[in-house]
Amino acid sequence: MKADVSVIIPAAGLSLRMETDVRKPFIMIGKKPIFFYTLEKFYKLKRIKEIIFVVNKGDLSTVIEKWSDDLKTYNVTKIIAGGERRQDSVYNGLSQLDPNTKIVLVHDAVRPLVNNNVIETVIKKVDEKGAAIAASPMKSTVKKVNSNHKIIKTIPRYDLWMAQTPQGFKRDIIIKAYNKIKNTKIEFTDDAEVVEKYGHKVEIVSGSYDNIKITTREDLKIAELLLAKH
Repeated sequence: MKADVSVIIPAAGLSLRMETDVRKPFIMIGKKPIFFYTLEKFYKLKRIKEIIFVVNKGDLSTVIEKWSDDLKTYNVTKIIAGGERRQDSVYNGLSQLDPNTKIVLVHDAVRPLVNNNVIETVIKKVDEKGAAIAASPMKSTVKKVNSNHKIIKTIPRYDLWMAQTPQGFKRDIIIKAYNKIKNTKIEFTDDAEVVEKYGHKVEIVSGSYDNIKITTREDLKIAELLLAKH
C-alpha cells in the first residue's frame, strides 16, 4: 500500500483554559506527555507518509532539543513553529507537505484517545469524497440563549453532530481553501469550516465519544482514566 497521507498535528495553542504553566500537549500523563499518546495512533498506519508537528514558537527550541530523537521514531519528519491562530499553524504545516502527499489529515495534539479505525475510516472517505471528518452525534439537549442567559429556543439535536479530529482532505482541496483565507481576519474553529466556506462538501464519519479534546482539568482527569484502560 502506497504511503500518501501526511498528518499535521497542531500543538501551538496557548492552553489558557487549562490554567497551567505547561501547554496542554506537554502535560504528563503517566511517564510521557499527552502528544506522544496521540502520535502513537498514527505513525504505524501504512498509508501515513509523514507527520508534521506544529508547536508554539516559544516551545520550538525546547521540543527540538528535548524530543527530536524520540519524534523521529514516531515518523515525525518536521517540527515547525505555528502561528498566532490555529488556522495559521495549519497553514504553516501545509506549506511543509511532502510533494507526493495526496491526502492531508489534521489532528489535535490533545486528542490522544482517537482510535485507528476512526483514522482509517476518515482516510477511506476522503478517497471517495474528497473531504471528511470524524464526529459524534450530540447527546445533550441544546439551548440557544440571549446575552442575559435567557433561553430563546431549544434546538433539535437529531441532526447535530460534535466535530472531532482527524479531519481529512485531498491535498488540492485543503490547500486551495487555506490559500483563500491566508490574510483574512475571520477566525475559523476547524479545518472543515475553511473547506466548507469555499464550496466543498465535507462528509462525516462516526467518531468515538472517547475521542475527547483535552481542554480543561476535568478533561485531563477523564483522559487519564481512559488511557489507563487502553
